[in-house]
Amino acid sequence: MNVGTHVSDDCVTEFNKLKLGKQYRYLTFKLNTDTNEIVVEHVGARESTYAEFVGHLQNESRYAVYDYHAQTDDVPPRQVEKLVFIFWSPDANQPVKQKMSYAAGKEALKKKLNGLSKEIQANDPSEVEEAEMRKLVLN
Repeated sequence: MNVGTHVSDDCVTEFNKLKLGKQYRYLTFKLNTDTNEIVVEHVGARESTYAEFVGHLQNESRYAVYDYHAQTDDVPPRQVEKLVFIFWSPDANQPVKQKMSYAAGKEALKKKLNGLSKEIQANDPSEVEEAEMRKLVLN
């Protein structure tokens, strides 16, 4: 097992740019299996759409943080902003060892990223549809 999954310092640096600096809309992270290190894979521009984010999820496991903004249905509506951690682990076409490595590294990454509000663990594209994200953030 990957007891010693290491989180790259860049992960924390870029996360803080997203959280505090509001420089990005989302980040995706991948596990470098050669070095057993979690690294930043993609940085989503602040004006990126949710659909663009979903397009960056591969047919392999990934971690992501999305700065999601939604308006409530209240009168008057309120603006809600949450940092959502997404653990994407698609069921199809992925070696079991890889899925286990990602599962083992998830907590190491989450411990380094302070300020996450919600979490999604998704194995199917339907679980990362925007309607699901909105429901999670507003509840």
